[in-house]
Amino acid sequence: MSLLDRGTETALIWPQTTTTDRDGNPIHVPAAEPVQVRCRVQPVSSRDVIAAGQQTQARYRLSARDAPLGPWARVYWRGRDWDVDGEPMYQRGSRRTRHVVAILRARGEGST
Repeated sequence: MSLLDRGTETALIWPQTTTTDRDGNPIHVPAAEPVQVRCRVQPVSSRDVIAAGQQTQARYRLSARDAPLGPWARVYWRGRDWDVDGEPMYQRGSRRTRHVVAILRARGEGST
């Protein structure tokens, strides 16, 4: 059993799904029901934004054996909502090394 199988954190993930808008165009949105995932989450950085109030935006790296992540997925972790920043990185190695890594960005206006 590796660190990927016994993550120290739990996150709720609303996987991305495709639906149709009122004009009949396909759009990507978070699903209606979340999935609970055991994962590891580590800080990546904080970006300082030079604006009124000196706000920062927190970013974290989420690693899991398997997680339904995508650029339109929504993540709830430690009492906050997070967006997936870009595409998740799927490592499709052997059964023991396969995993997914995504960068999470704090949702909403500047956050710490």
